[in-house]
Amino acid sequence: MREELSVLIQAQYPLIYLVTFEEERAERTIAMLSQQRGQQERGQQATQKRMFTWTMTHGMIEYGQERGSGQQNNTVSPQAAISWAMRQKEPSIFVFKDLHPFKDSPEVTRSLRDAIEDFRGTQKTIILMSPVQEVPVELEKEVVVLDFSLPNMTELNQVLSAELEKSRTTTITTEGREKLLKAALGLTRDEAEKVFRKSRVMAGKLTESEVDIVLSEKSSSFVGTAF
Repeated sequence: MREELSVLIQAQYPLIYLVTFEEERAERTIAMLSQQRGQQERGQQATQKRMFTWTMTHGMIEYGQERGSGQQNNTVSPQAAISWAMRQKEPSIFVFKDLHPFKDSPEVTRSLRDAIEDFRGTQKTIILMSPVQEVPVELEKEVVVLDFSLPNMTELNQVLSAELEKSRTTTITTEGREKLLKAALGLTRDEAEKVFRKSRVMAGKLTESEVDIVLSEKSSSFVGTAF
């Protein structure tokens, strides 16, 4: 998925829809892609891009900046934020979080269509990020939808290593680690962290014997469980 997203950005696709519950993890991935240098695309040097994120609570903020210093005034409404993005001249990625509640708004849909036309052939991209896929009919032929993949074994291993450092059990067999990681496959990074943490708290340690706890939490999908 990361490779495909990178290709779409480099290929100057103006509108991408990223389906994910993992905002923070997805943002980090997009931020890394925006900073890529030295890649070649049809003989052209890849361009480093600025990255901005939008929410209906804070408006447009430059990624990595504090709200006060990086926040753009009068960009809380989607139309205003899209209009602001269209006025920017630098290569940029604009991440709009949870824009799907506005899918039935003619003004927002028209603003997005205007931005698509404005961004063609430029180094600017809008990424709509949401846990649900709701694309207005008017944009179905214009947008590319991607599902942000869940963490793989390598990423889950980072989470497990962090939890093991907090546990009384500082060592674990290779087989035990593999069992825990396989049990956690299919969870988001946040879910895996919570399950590992709960297992550590309940058992006072974290070893392969806690696999059943992980599997139980995974199958219940956290329904009725408070963390």
